[in-house]
Amino acid sequence: MIKDKKGHKDTEQRKLMENQMAQADKLASIGQLSAGIAHEMNNPLGIILGYTQLLLRDENSETERYKDLKTIEKHVKSCKAIVEDLLSFARSSKPEREVINIQDTIDDVLSFVVQHSDLDKVEVIKDYDITIPPVLINERKLKQVFMNLIMNAIHAVGKTGTIKITSKFNRSKNRAYIRVIDTGYGIGKKNLSRIFDPFFTTKPTGEGTGLGLSVSYGIIKNYNGEILVESRRGKGSTFTVVLPVNALHKVTNR
Repeated sequence: MIKDKKGHKDTEQRKLMENQMAQADKLASIGQLSAGIAHEMNNPLGIILGYTQLLLRDENSETERYKDLKTIEKHVKSCKAIVEDLLSFARSSKPEREVINIQDTIDDVLSFVVQHSDLDKVEVIKDYDITIPPVLINERKLKQVFMNLIMNAIHAVGKTGTIKITSKFNRSKNRAYIRVIDTGYGIGKKNLSRIFDPFFTTKPTGEGTGLGLSVSYGIIKNYNGEILVESRRGKGSTFTVVLPVNALHKVTNR
């Protein structure tokens, strides 16, 4: 029997492209719906927050009423943050761009995460390709993406495990590939196709909004990039951020 490996590979690639296009169409539709809901919620939340803060001005900070108002203020602000995440996911406006060194950005995020997370028994490995030219992207938004992916990996490995962050430059495609790899519990096949959907989460109730990955997906798409995921249950996950690089700038070895 003669096996046509090339034909099989072409079929797999075509199926992968079809799945990616279907995912993009689905997320675009969800984005339009999310934007409408978010806009409707934003105004009443703003009014509630405004009146709560007005009441706080005239209230003694030692009273129970003051504490109750602060609780309302805290949760309304949390709701507004969720609404802003929804709008970020749906937004398709022209993105702000600045010249950013990817490795520096990852290191800034890692420095913050290490200080604010219990990683005593979690090994964090870095493997950077220093030949990657800068990328043109908003630094704050790129940090938000890496923060979401790294915190996702930390949640997946739990108290013990390994998180590896790698970067690679593909000259022929003029793309940077940044991977966040964890040895956590992995993502079931049933959930893999939904992982970037807004509000989808496998975390227990109250431990996440389910917007981190969807917002990250929207940010990277807005800069003509991609986020890909590979995972097997019990074997860990790999999230790959693909970004076009700014070939006009030479990167200096650090």
